Amino acid sequence: MAKNPRAIAYDAKLEALIAATGRLRDREIEKVVALLASSRTEVAARIAETEWQAYRLPELQRAINAGIDHFSAAYGQTQNGILANMWEAGIDMIDGPLRVAGIESMLPELSRTTLEIMQGYSLDLIGGVSSDLKKKINSELTNGLLGAKTPHQVMEAIGKNLKDPGVYRSIAERAETITRTEMGRVHSLSRQARLEATVANNPELPWKKKWYASGKAHPRIWHAKLNGSEEALDVLWYGFIPYPHAPGLPAKEVVNCGCFHTLETDWDNLPAQWQSMPYHERAQYD
Repeated sequence: MAKNPRAIAYDAKLEALIAATGRLRDREIEKVVALLASSRTEVAARIAETEWQAYRLPELQRAINAGIDHFSAAYGQTQNGILANMWEAGIDMIDGPLRVAGIESMLPELSRTTLEIMQGYSLDLIGGVSSDLKKKINSELTNGLLGAKTPHQVMEAIGKNLKDPGVYRSIAERAETITRTEMGRVHSLSRQARLEATVANNPELPWKKKWYASGKAHPRIWHAKLNGSEEALDVLWYGFIPYPHAPGLPAKEVVNCGCFHTLETDWDNLPAQWQSMPYHERAQYD
């Protein structure tokens, strides 16, 4: 039996958006890594050009702290843009496939209050990263000035590049985790909000939700087992997960999770009259 053309159009658009969102995630992570690399270079230059006497320590610390504050501000601004783009991408994940399959819902713009709350929360996390970075660097500098480490050892501890074991490597891993997790969270929240609005606007259709695993090399086994599973909208996966990254889920369910969910319906039992609708992505994928 041939597959319903609506289902074919829907799946093709969804597959394209999955790939585009994956590229978007990778690109945004690269921005954060580049900011960290720039900060590391600036701090290393400050240390290299400063004489190693105790009386210069306050001057050096002020300069380094100012550099880290600059990094924090740039990271925060970048993160706000990243999350705003992921918010739009989450809406795309619902709107795009449905529209090319001929289901057109004239929905109002989603309130961005949730996005703004998540952006504020993310800025708090970034502030914590910057504070820890200052503490770790200042601790290494003090060890050097007290003679516990040579200037060369201090430089190594701070990290010549992001691959070195040291302060910047741990901070880079933490920043990447924050950015990746918050991208997934915002993408999921806007997707769920759009899903709910679509269902409310088209209550006559037989809706379900479908889980898509991240496809990562080492996924959570219980998430991978859900891949492709469909449930009624009010059913909880494993009895407690309404959808990936849902508010209230424990950290072990959401940190670095790349899973998502979408709407599904019974394509074979929908009205036969339909035509593809023009669609333009909201998010900036490329």
